[in-house]
Amino acid sequence: MNKIYLVGLPAAGKSTVAVWLAERLGWTSVDLDHAIMEHTGSSVPQLFMEKGEAEFREIEAQVLREVSSQNNIVVGCGGGTAAFHDNMSYMTSRGLTVYLNTERTLLVDRIAESRHERPLFLGLDREQIQEKLTDILESRGVYYSQAKLVWNRSEPNEMLYFAVNQLVSI
Repeated sequence: MNKIYLVGLPAAGKSTVAVWLAERLGWTSVDLDHAIMEHTGSSVPQLFMEKGEAEFREIEAQVLREVSSQNNIVVGCGGGTAAFHDNMSYMTSRGLTVYLNTERTLLVDRIAESRHERPLFLGLDREQIQEKLTDILESRGVYYSQAKLVWNRSEPNEMLYFAVNQLVSI
């Protein structure tokens, strides 16, 4: 197995953990949102505003499949990637899926600091962010729970590296 896909709620740390894991494995990290930006020439918030979420999700699925042609990669997916276009089944069939189940109070803090970068949270206060995260988890949780590994901590550590390394070596 030479692909790892990190899934989870917005602000769970998928991009950061992708870099962290890739460095330890000697692999390449791919931030899916950044790959989408390179592919389209537009940022994720721009795509949401100009094209809408449905078309963004089409582009996201296409770019996911393109980056998946690489070997020895750790992909930090967008918060919704797992829930659209059969992406979770696609990722699970091609690599190790890891659900970063980050504490929700930390997610609220992170989102509140970066609302302008997160189209689903524009204009929301902390209480509304918490409510939105609850709604998102209710609709996407079924996809996240299909991951082969669930990480119930807010930060990566050597235990995560050990577990991932064991599973990709199988």
